[in-house]
Amino acid sequence: MTIDLPTIERLAGMLERSGVAAIEIEEAGQSLKLVMDRPIAAAPARAASASAVDDASVTAKADIAGHFLAAHPWRAKPFVEPGQRIEAGAIIGLVKVGLIYAPVVAPAAGIVDTVIAETGALVGYGSPVARIRPVAA
Repeated sequence: MTIDLPTIERLAGMLERSGVAAIEIEEAGQSLKLVMDRPIAAAPARAASASAVDDASVTAKADIAGHFLAAHPWRAKPFVEPGQRIEAGAIIGLVKVGLIYAPVVAPAAGIVDTVIAETGALVGYGSPVARIRPVAA
């Protein structure tokens, strides 16, 4: 398989939309490494009035590269929704790699502020998946 310019442009667009900074592909005597040359914003910036909330927020991140799923493949309801209270270790979503589904878990208890990754989006190791606001005890 030849990696042509339109394919490279399509891959670069997917990286930018998914918030992934780099990807490396190797296949039968050829390789391709794409690295985004500028920081990628994974989510739109919030208003200045919400900056205090953002400072205390924690981010659930993917532990593996693959395609993000907000819901189990056999269910329509997502694991979490914005505004939902969750405990540390709760499943935020899944990352699909081939036939394997790896869970993305909440690093802390709190309220889901936003799910950053879109269903089907390619996420990389350490990509932000959801932002969680801690709640006062």
